Amino acid sequence: MITVVALGCREGQITMEGAEAIGKADKVFVKTALTDTYNYFKDRGIEHTCLDFIYDNSQNFDELDSAIVEFIASQDDCNIAYCVNGSGYDDRSVMLLSDSRDIKILPSVSFGAMGGAPSVASVCISAYELVNMRGFNYDTRMSLCVSDIDNAFIAGEVKLILQNILGDEEKAIYDGREICIYEIDRQDKYDYASTVYVPPKKLVDKKRFNFGDLYQIMRILRGDNGCQWDKAQTHESIRQNAVEEAYELVEAINNDDIDNIIEESGDLFLQSVFHCVIGEDSGEFDLEDCLSGICRKLIDRHTHIFGDVVANTPEEALKAWDEAKAKEKRYSTASEKIDKIAGALPALMRAYKVQKAVAKTGFEFDSIGQTVDKVREELDEFCAAKTREELEDEGGDILIAAVNVLRWKDVEPEIALSKSIDKFVRRFKYVEDKCGGDIKSKSEQELNALWEEAKVATKDRV
Repeated sequence: MITVVALGCREGQITMEGAEAIGKADKVFVKTALTDTYNYFKDRGIEHTCLDFIYDNSQNFDELDSAIVEFIASQDDCNIAYCVNGSGYDDRSVMLLSDSRDIKILPSVSFGAMGGAPSVASVCISAYELVNMRGFNYDTRMSLCVSDIDNAFIAGEVKLILQNILGDEEKAIYDGREICIYEIDRQDKYDYASTVYVPPKKLVDKKRFNFGDLYQIMRILRGDNGCQWDKAQTHESIRQNAVEEAYELVEAINNDDIDNIIEESGDLFLQSVFHCVIGEDSGEFDLEDCLSGICRKLIDRHTHIFGDVVANTPEEALKAWDEAKAKEKRYSTASEKIDKIAGALPALMRAYKVQKAVAKTGFEFDSIGQTVDKVREELDEFCAAKTREELEDEGGDILIAAVNVLRWKDVEPEIALSKSIDKFVRRFKYVEDKCGGDIKSKSEQELNALWEEAKVATKDRV
């Protein structure tokens, strides 16, 4: 029989039941002598085995806990008392031991309770697990307890992670004392029992937020007591917002405006979450459906990362993506692939994507010179057109032929046209200003001269 005796977090917190179990045990194992709870055994001369020798031979806490479980499980069939700090339930070696053996836990004071934890759901994690996790985050409506902060280095790593989630000035409890997050690595003492406890936070009191917070806010806004406008929206009523926000993000990127990139990226997140919440309300789909879909897509299409395909260059990686996508979508013809290109895309972008798909089939000019000749041919046909329908038809042919020329040079037509529009606007504003707002009063020669002057003045040399 294995009885786990919890010693609490500080000396004197062992229960009478725990003390009795130790007295009756055939073998007593103490996880560590590195905290003041160990004084119970030292002061009373209790015969025991301290497991710090396993600690000394372990590279991390995962390895330590696994080795302890293996050691205890290897003991003769007898009455064992395994003594750990905390409540017993918050020790990972106990959790691992319970997976393989029948154990009895005699609890004591938990690490969370040392921080004054109210009886709410909480997240408990070892500092070493926390530091080794990429992108750790948690629902801050729950409390957080980080244990095993046994040196200043690991304290500094914990501080950096919590600063990113909560901010520098957020309050935490370290070994029963209130401190700010930035003070975690400025303490005088660290040992096996050192713990940081972060109380739960209300949404309105937070300074930093995560993706879960955005989802929760949207659920509140769409809830019974939420915003009447948000509750009234449908997929159709807000569909154009996604397009507008995407283009505002592109503009922020073009302007190299980091603050605006952050803002517009957030706005784009909002549109996705908004549609997910609408989908949940209608029973069509939920947030997990969307996240599962994109995660599955990323794994399935990166066969050179999660599979056995080799791709050593960006070009090879893109080829692997396209092949995985074609397999997933079960395209048998290029026409089927083209049909999947969104009709709602801006026309230049759609033309570019269609031409790229067609070119991969071999339906392609032999040289860029032929694409230029095609533009001239379409211009001649446009000039010969008589009716409005013919002009629209031939005008469209000019544009798609021009897109083909740009594609041969790997130039995105949408980006190129946007830059040219901006350039034109800058020059026009200069000319209009020089004309005092009265362009009609100037001759063609004067306007041409001002236009050339505008190229230099606006630093548009071409």
